[in-house]
Amino acid sequence: MSAKRYAAVLAALLLVSDAGAGSFSVAPVRLEVKMPRRAVSVEVQNTGELPAQIQVERYRWIADGGGDDQLQATEDIIATPPIFTLSPGQKQIVRVLVVGNQDPAREGTYRVILQETALDDPPPNVVRALLRISMPLFITPPGAKPNLAWSAERTDERWWLVMENMGNAHAQILEARLESGPKLNATGYLLPGEKRRVAVDARPSTIVVKQYDQQEQTVQVRGTP
Repeated sequence: MSAKRYAAVLAALLLVSDAGAGSFSVAPVRLEVKMPRRAVSVEVQNTGELPAQIQVERYRWIADGGGDDQLQATEDIIATPPIFTLSPGQKQIVRVLVVGNQDPAREGTYRVILQETALDDPPPNVVRALLRISMPLFITPPGAKPNLAWSAERTDERWWLVMENMGNAHAQILEARLESGPKLNATGYLLPGEKRRVAVDARPSTIVVKQYDQQEQTVQVRGTP
């Protein structure tokens, strides 16, 4: 199973009638637990016109090295309540608790997914939209931080910009562009130890990078022959 790398992800099935669709919101959309803390809260609100039943799914978030994210069901974290029903306008606080052992030297990366489930069977010829919201959860030990290395490599007559997180905490790249101006398709999360690359037209020497909660900075790109 794959997940996108960007703060909250919403997905809905096609609604083929005007019977009404489920709708809910969450805050915050990015969850962080700074160890030794062991819990974080998220507020869920039904913003639709129908009751909504929501189930909380928990996954360990692993980078597979090929540019995709692998999600593995986990008992490292629990959510309470794990399933609940909201009337229109109603709010619910969900507590996410860390119960499994964590690496004291490396950040733990997870996904908490809120999945709407059907309360009853829809009328004939009706498909109701069921929403799914995926939130990143980072469990970060003291002192952990990202350390991005940027390099250029050439394979099969094409240049690649390679980004590697050599640190022990995730990085979130909000924007990356060549110093001359063109933007690069290099945004998103880079988990500890993860390495990705994006195609570029020519060998880059300097790029401008904006990371989450950091100032924009200009970095040198290491090259290979």
